[in-house]
Amino acid sequence: MLVMFVNKHKREVHQLLNLMWENTAFIRKLLADRKYSVGPLVYGVENYVSINGKLEPAHYHTPEFGFPYGVIGCTLDGFGFVMAVESREVSEAFLKEVIKSFPLIQIYGGRDFKSNFYPSSNEEKEILQHIKNSREETIQLNIIIADPWDSFTKASVQLLDIVEKLVGIVRFHRIKVVNPMQLLKYKEIR
Repeated sequence: MLVMFVNKHKREVHQLLNLMWENTAFIRKLLADRKYSVGPLVYGVENYVSINGKLEPAHYHTPEFGFPYGVIGCTLDGFGFVMAVESREVSEAFLKEVIKSFPLIQIYGGRDFKSNFYPSSNEEKEILQHIKNSREETIQLNIIIADPWDSFTKASVQLLDIVEKLVGIVRFHRIKVVNPMQLLKYKEIR
């Protein structure tokens, strides 16, 4: 069955994989043009893809890069932006603004990424209490632009707008971001 699929769709799969890499590189360039420090485009590993509502490990490389406010990459789910913040600095006001600005945001644990705090039906006060009770030192804020396949340029610009808005919210609330550029794989090449 897979042989027939690959033989029939090889060109499309090849084009999709190349577009994922090319457009992640394009977003990286746009961020650099906006004066952000950016790390190299690297092979993302240990990523997950949502299949039928369940997270499945991706045992293949996907494109990603780090910059001081998070990691941007592309998987079969779409473009993603993940920002890790120190959970002790998270406030109810911060959560309220983030959720209002990005209703589809995912908020989950830094160590236990399968521990979701949002989306949920809870109010910000209860979400904050769950975060504090979790003993997670960091939480991750994840925004995905799903299905950018037919309009990569538009999705790229949309992702950059999201990045700048979330960075602005974090700065306003004085939330400490965990800088991924401290990790060797994301270090800026000079």
